[in-house]
Amino acid sequence: MPGVCIVGTGIAGGIHARALKDVEGVRLAAVVDVNREQVEQFAEKWGAPRFYTHLEEALQDPAIDVVHLCTPPFLHENQTSQCAAAAKHILVEKPMARTLAEADAMIATCRRAGVALSAVFQHRFLPLPRKVKSALEEGRLGKLYLGDAYVKWYRSEEYYRAGGWRATRDKEGGGTLMNQAIHSIDLLQWLMGPVSDVTGRTAIVAHDIETEDVGLALLGFRNGAVGVIEGTTAAYPGFPERIELHGEKGSVILNEGKNQLEWYLHGEKPTVEGAPVEEGYAHDPTSISSFGHAAQFRDFYNAVQQGRSAAVDGSEGRKALEIIDAIYRSARRGEKVQLALS
Repeated sequence: MPGVCIVGTGIAGGIHARALKDVEGVRLAAVVDVNREQVEQFAEKWGAPRFYTHLEEALQDPAIDVVHLCTPPFLHENQTSQCAAAAKHILVEKPMARTLAEADAMIATCRRAGVALSAVFQHRFLPLPRKVKSALEEGRLGKLYLGDAYVKWYRSEEYYRAGGWRATRDKEGGGTLMNQAIHSIDLLQWLMGPVSDVTGRTAIVAHDIETEDVGLALLGFRNGAVGVIEGTTAAYPGFPERIELHGEKGSVILNEGKNQLEWYLHGEKPTVEGAPVEEGYAHDPTSISSFGHAAQFRDFYNAVQQGRSAAVDGSEGRKALEIIDAIYRSARRGEKVQLALS
């Protein structure tokens, strides 16, 4: 039974610990955080038999097989290198890195060490997005014309002050696109196919931060479709995120924030699937469900056991980062940026 070590006892660490309770065949072996009082309380709450204040100490623990990095993005590359050198498999929270160069270094390091690397994009494992994915593969929308992602959330000034790393260039690498909208950006490219070019614009409108609290982009997809990304943390009080897809045979609206799926297909009556639920994370990040995390963790641990790549390996994890990087470059230059997705 693989032993798991969670590094970081903040919001993400708590979600991972909760999700692991729903994953059979794994056990929480240890937790790591530089704050001794906090890590001790976390270990007691979630039943971890050991806790450490330094990752180096934890990596010497033979009971640990896999490390979940729930730390700020500026730590990910170095911590991944440490874990790989200790022959530990790695599951890293989004964004997997601040830059593409860091992400590529992480992928190469893990490949050389022969350890698995996976980035957390749990929305891909939720029932409604997977239903849309299957429908698109079956051709239910026909040729795709338009794909849009809207993430209009709200975060307070206190949220950005907590920890001192959020929305900073050197520690997070970006703002609302990098942190909040990245899941919808990943879903959009997963459903629509690779993005070929972006024209982006960013702004700081409501917070005293270094990076954007509004990010916009016009998209071109390789399949000829076009689209839009809108992401913000300045839309009070915060609204459910959604993805809209339109094609030659109709449209589908994935209201993730409401757990609803709307179908509008030629020759069929409009239908709505899913139980309407108002997710609180549009305004409260602590209310995020762990259902998708548990589903992704199952895939990851099965992949490790079977010696295959996880559904969201390092290469998959960098795709949303590449789109966001292109948006930032376009916003700085004031011109369209071409992508070369692998």
